[in-house]
Amino acid sequence: MVRKLLTVLIGNLGVTLDDSRLESLIGMKMVNMNFYPICPNPELTVGVGRHSDMGTLTVLLQDGIGGLYVKLEEGKLNGRKEEWIEIPPILGALVINVGDSL
Repeated sequence: MVRKLLTVLIGNLGVTLDDSRLESLIGMKMVNMNFYPICPNPELTVGVGRHSDMGTLTVLLQDGIGGLYVKLEEGKLNGRKEEWIEIPPILGALVINVGDSL
């Protein structure tokens, strides 16, 4: 799935990559699974905190709880400082995040 997504994304950018370059973007294949059960005191939860994804792509399976935020950079907000905007969850949706490596 990751190979296909990268091929489409990079192809739409007008870039052609040979297999070795594509493999270097895919890099180490690993799966991290985080599960946060419902907390009776949500104000006490931390999660993984605000961060960017260092890899190439991150695939998230959404639940009905949410917690995904996207950072808007300062230049995109008419002079305001950066801002984190919550993305409403769609139960069962796969969210593809483009990471810092790409």
